Amino acid sequence: MTDANRGFQGMPADTTTLDMIEAGDLLFAVEYRHVGSEEGPSVHVFGEIDGTQEEILRFDCFNKAPHYHYGFSYIDQPAIPIDTTAVGDPLEWVCGRIQKRLPEMLTKAGAPMLSASCDPERLEEVAVTLEKRAHELTLDSS
Repeated sequence: MTDANRGFQGMPADTTTLDMIEAGDLLFAVEYRHVGSEEGPSVHVFGEIDGTQEEILRFDCFNKAPHYHYGFSYIDQPAIPIDTTAVGDPLEWVCGRIQKRLPEMLTKAGAPMLSASCDPERLEEVAVTLEKRAHELTLDSS
């Protein structure tokens, strides 16, 4: 597969502008994005796969159609909707997945080797920080 055809064909994260949070071999970031008529915080999970830094998970907590992606930068897979009727606030749900289900999600995204970086205490700190930053960014955007 050529680089032009890799992954979901959406807008890649500009890692040069993101304030990264480290947790072992993983990097996390949150930004507030405007995409068409959608807006809201996006949570990114990065890690190295086969010597290349990849966006392993992306959670778009948009106001109209929140969704997430497995292997955003390297797997061509459609977005998976977040059912806000079932889960409530998408950002809280995302932070809960980071705290409690990240190893399983990394495996599904084709990055099981990064599960060793999933120290539960550190992931709880990361989730709290991401949620706080996302709320600050949301307030700043209004």
